[in-house]
Amino acid sequence: MKLKYKPDFEETRTAWNHYWAGECLKRPLVVAQAPRPGRSAAEIKDRYWNATQHQWDTQFVQIDAWLDATLFLGEAIPFFGPDLGPDQFAAFFGAALQFSPDSRHTNWVEPRIADWRKALPLKLDETSVAWRTIMEYSQRLAEYARGRFLVGMIDLHSNADTLSALRSPANLCMDFYDCPELIAQAMLDVRRAFRPVYEAIYKAGGMSRETGTIGWIPFWCEGRFATIQCDFICMVSPEISRRYILPALEEEASFLDHCIYHFDGPGALPHLNDILAIKRIDAIQWVSGAGQPPMHTWLDILKKCQAAGKGLQIYGVTFDEIRILHKELKPNGVVYCPDVKSETEARAIMTWLERNT
Repeated sequence: MKLKYKPDFEETRTAWNHYWAGECLKRPLVVAQAPRPGRSAAEIKDRYWNATQHQWDTQFVQIDAWLDATLFLGEAIPFFGPDLGPDQFAAFFGAALQFSPDSRHTNWVEPRIADWRKALPLKLDETSVAWRTIMEYSQRLAEYARGRFLVGMIDLHSNADTLSALRSPANLCMDFYDCPELIAQAMLDVRRAFRPVYEAIYKAGGMSRETGTIGWIPFWCEGRFATIQCDFICMVSPEISRRYILPALEEEASFLDHCIYHFDGPGALPHLNDILAIKRIDAIQWVSGAGQPPMHTWLDILKKCQAAGKGLQIYGVTFDEIRILHKELKPNGVVYCPDVKSETEARAIMTWLERNT
C-alpha cells in the first residue's frame, strides 16, 4: 500500500509488525513529526466544531494544510480521526454535545440521567445526531484520505467514562453504593456497545488489513487497534473497579488485536497492579498529571510496567532525555514520541538508538 504522505509506509508496517511480535528490529520505535522545510506551520482549528456542524470542506482544507506542512518520520504514520469530541460515546446514547460560545476547540455533554430506573436499559441510539454525524464523517474522511493518509479510530471513552458523562461523576460515585445492581446493568449495557461502535467506524472509515488501524495514541497494527481507558477509575476504590470496571476493560482488550491503556494521573495508581494484570493490554501510556513531574521521570512506574511485560509510550521527550532513558529501560516494547524541531534532529535520534541498541 502506498501513501502520499508516508512513502516508506511498507517499511514502517514491517517495523510495527516486529514491535507487536515483541521484537526489537533495529531500535525502539520512534514516532516523530517535524516541520517540512520551506512550509509554514499549520494547525487544525475547531476540529470538533467543524465536524458537528458538517463543515467538511473547512476541515479537509485544514487537514491538507497540516499534511503539506508536516514530515512523518520513523514509525509515524499520517492519520486523522473522525472525532466529534471527548464525550462522543455518551452522545451515541442520546446525550447532546455542548460547546461554549467562547471556545470551539472542545466540547462536553450535560448529564441526562436523573433516575437509573427510568433510564435503563441503555441503548446505542443509531438515530441520534452524533451517531449519524460520525457515520457520515467517517465515510467522507475515508474517501478523502484514500492513497494519502489513514483514517484513525476515534477516542472512545467507553465503559464507566460513558456512565460518568451521562450521570455526572459525583452522582455515579454515590450510585455504586445507593443502587449497585442498577449500575451493574448500566455497565453491561454500555459494554455491549463497544464492539458494534468500533466495527461501524472501522467499516465506515474504510479500515482493513491493508490499511491497518491507528488511534489517537499513534500506535499502528494490521488488525484492530485502539486506546482503551477509564479516566473515571481514579474516583473509585480498587474493590469497586474490580467489580464494575475491570471486566469491561478486559472485554475491550480481548476484542482488539492490540491496544494501549491510557493510564491517567497519580489518582489512578492504586489500580496499576490490576491494569497490568490484564494480559491483553499490550502497552501503557503513563500520564503523570497536571502539576506533576514529567512522565519520563517516573522511572519506578515505567520499569514496573515493563516488568509486567507491557510496552511503553514515552512522549514529549528530548534527545538528551532519550539518551538517559535508553540506559534505564529495555528497548523491546518502547515507542519514543519525541518533540523535535527538524528532520535532522529526528534522524539523529534514530541513528543514535540504532547504534546503541
